[in-house]
Amino acid sequence: MRTCWQLPQPFTCQGHTAGGVTRKPFACPAGTHKDGHMLEPAPADVVLAAAALTPLAAVPDQDPGWEQPAVPTPWPADRALQHITDALLYYAGHVARRADRRLPPLRTESFAPPSELLDNVRTAAHVLTGLLRDLGAGRAWHPSGHADAAGWTGMAVTEILVHGHDVASVLGVELPLPVQACARTVARVFPWMPTATVAADQLLLATTGRLHVDGLVHDPNWWWHSPPPG
Repeated sequence: MRTCWQLPQPFTCQGHTAGGVTRKPFACPAGTHKDGHMLEPAPADVVLAAAALTPLAAVPDQDPGWEQPAVPTPWPADRALQHITDALLYYAGHVARRADRRLPPLRTESFAPPSELLDNVRTAAHVLTGLLRDLGAGRAWHPSGHADAAGWTGMAVTEILVHGHDVASVLGVELPLPVQACARTVARVFPWMPTATVAADQLLLATTGRLHVDGLVHDPNWWWHSPPPG
C-alpha cells in the first residue's frame, strides 16, 4: 500500500514544480487551476460527480445487466450503486460527528430497484456536500488519515465516478466523467501519481485499475492521501 504522505505542494498544471523539480505538464482542463496552481476539490464536486451518473437512468430496472458483476468488483451492478450510497453515508457520519475514530457504518440494505438506488446516490451526495461545507477547516477520521474537506471530497468523487464507471461498463452505457473534478481529485488524493499528458478522467480510471495507460504502472494496493498535504 502506498503511504506517500509527505509530498510537496503546491500542485500546478503548466510545467508544475514539486520539490524544486519542474515536471511535465498535467493535462488540466480550464477551471482546474488558478495562478498556475491546481485548485483543491470543493464539496460541490460530490454533487457534480453524482450528476454524471445520470445516463444510467436510461437503463430499465428490468434490464438483466443490473444483475451482472460490475467488474472488477464482485458485486452485481445494482449492488455497486448501493455501495456508492453506503460509502457516502459512511463519510457523512464521520464528517457530521467530527469523528476521531472509526464509527459503525450506516447501511442502507436496500432492496429497491436500480432507478431508486441511483436516486439514493444523488441524495447521499447532497447530504455529504452540505456536511463538508459545514466542516470548514475541520477534520474527521478516515482509515487513510484525518481528512479535511478536500480530502473527503476527493475520496467521495473517486467512489462515485469509479464505481459508476464499473456499472456503466457492464450495462454498455457511455458515461463521460467530469474532467475538471477528476483533475482536482487526482491532484489532491493521489498526489504521487506521475503527471501525464492524458486526460484527467483517464488518469483517475488508470489510478484505480480501470484503464490501462502506457507508461503508467498501476498499484493494486492504491490508497488515498486524505489529510491536508505537508
